[in-house]
Amino acid sequence: MPGHRATYGRADLQTSDPALNHAGYGSGVRYRLQLPQENGAEAVRDFIADWTEQPALRRIVEAEGGRWPEGSIEQQVEALHDFSARWDFRGGAERLEIEPASLKDHDDSLLTEAADLGMTAADPPAGNHYDHALVLGGTALASIYRLRRLYELRDGGLDVGRVAVLTALREVGESELQIVRERPEISAVVERSPRTEFDVMVRATEMFSQSSSTVERTPNQNPNLESAQAQIGDAVVLAAPSADPERRANSRDNYDVYANQIGPADSALVVTSSIYLPYQFFVALQALGWEQPRTIEAVGFPPEWMQGVLTGPQNILQEIRSALFGARNTLRALKSNDIR
Repeated sequence: MPGHRATYGRADLQTSDPALNHAGYGSGVRYRLQLPQENGAEAVRDFIADWTEQPALRRIVEAEGGRWPEGSIEQQVEALHDFSARWDFRGGAERLEIEPASLKDHDDSLLTEAADLGMTAADPPAGNHYDHALVLGGTALASIYRLRRLYELRDGGLDVGRVAVLTALREVGESELQIVRERPEISAVVERSPRTEFDVMVRATEMFSQSSSTVERTPNQNPNLESAQAQIGDAVVLAAPSADPERRANSRDNYDVYANQIGPADSALVVTSSIYLPYQFFVALQALGWEQPRTIEAVGFPPEWMQGVLTGPQNILQEIRSALFGARNTLRALKSNDIR
């Protein structure tokens, strides 16, 4: 709201014992769900209800001038998503095109509330073994750091059966590459000026795994329907075609291209940016389904690696909107039992 300075209250953190809080806590909400043999849909709905009922989310909404909605969890999430339209700073543009903002219009507690929601922390995975690790593509910088996080975890003893790097053939701009060039520890990834997000993730996987790649590309007259894959050591990098020829591939397309390779009881660890954890977790639930007894967990890399890029107050609010969008769509899918 123009001229409105949002002020956030502060309440004590809830217990860190995941047995006492369905969504689980570490540095805020933990995005992990162990689906039961039966009634997986109920477990997913309960997780979304617990996430929506987090005091931090309510404090943010009320500080931003909203009134907490009443009704069922479905009605609440629909209303909250409608309210979050004021946080759509992208307006169809890329995330890097969001005009940077300081905390001048927001109390410092916004960052604390985001931490309570698990969006500004990098908790380690809860388990020691996962059948699949899924690394999602994004901006060049974030994509590289997601892969760095996975390989650091593996070097630290995390056991992963298969690595799937899920990306797309989105072209990366010069300004996006320049951000990476300014960071000596990862600048080698873009020294050959990769053309697409897929190229960035292939090179980053090569660097962190210390393996070479074999690449296959499937061209198409419609660039939205092009695809590519690369085998790099024990990792596969997949660039998804879009499910809709009128748009480019999105996160759900990235999941869907690999989902049928995940067994009924396999565990899956999603590695992404902390700020996107809730949205990516909800999309993972939709893509991987809830009718099998599998564990799905999502973790992020330390936000300080970004050095202020895409981690400001507007970014936090934008991604809370994305999370509400993901929660809304998951609840709608539960109601219609729509699992692709």
